[in-house]
Amino acid sequence: MGCIRVLIVDDQTLVREGFRKLLELESDFEVVDTASNGEAAIAAVERLHQAGSSPDVILMDIRMPRMDGIEATRAIKERWDESRIVILTTFDDIELIRAGLAAGALGYLLKDVTSEQLASTVRAAANGEALLQPDIASKVFSTLLSTPPSKSASASAKSANTSSDSMAYVENLTEREREILTLVAKGASNRQIGELLFITEGTVKNHMSNILSKLGLRDRTQAALYAREHLMS
Repeated sequence: MGCIRVLIVDDQTLVREGFRKLLELESDFEVVDTASNGEAAIAAVERLHQAGSSPDVILMDIRMPRMDGIEATRAIKERWDESRIVILTTFDDIELIRAGLAAGALGYLLKDVTSEQLASTVRAAANGEALLQPDIASKVFSTLLSTPPSKSASASAKSANTSSDSMAYVENLTEREREILTLVAKGASNRQIGELLFITEGTVKNHMSNILSKLGLRDRTQAALYAREHLMS
């Protein structure tokens, strides 16, 4: 991968410019644009796509005027599903973080991170990996499970008892699926998982599809949270 193209969305000029300067200290980042609210972010993504320089990662603030980051994340994911969005927040507000992840964000980032943490998070997001801070990941998990399961998992979900759903789903996973799910929770990409387990990247993707279906989860982020709660606790 060449330079990672980043779009920064925040209503505070100081935050936008601060993140820009920190990222531009790294040789593999290019800040392609900034925006001060959700509406401006959508316009920027559309403009960048048309110019052939679509952002690899979008850093999206939650609280903004005109259109907040959650609504903007949802709108961007509906039009450009491949977008990799990391939500920004000042405090570890579990409900807001949950809402952002449910809208399609790949992960979240507290604004008081170090420059090293910022860089590693953006690189991970560019690779499609979900970075979840362990201290609040388990809290977010409990609310994520309250969202409706995917259609592909609805049939199996109906047959499980409410009090034992989670463990029943875990028991439905094969040993290989558990290995892959644990690696996902540690932030490994499909390529890295394939190399570690000596299987192809396509095989990893097939296993991930089965895992999401069996667990009734929507995406990789929810799967990582699930693994932290049930396989790594």
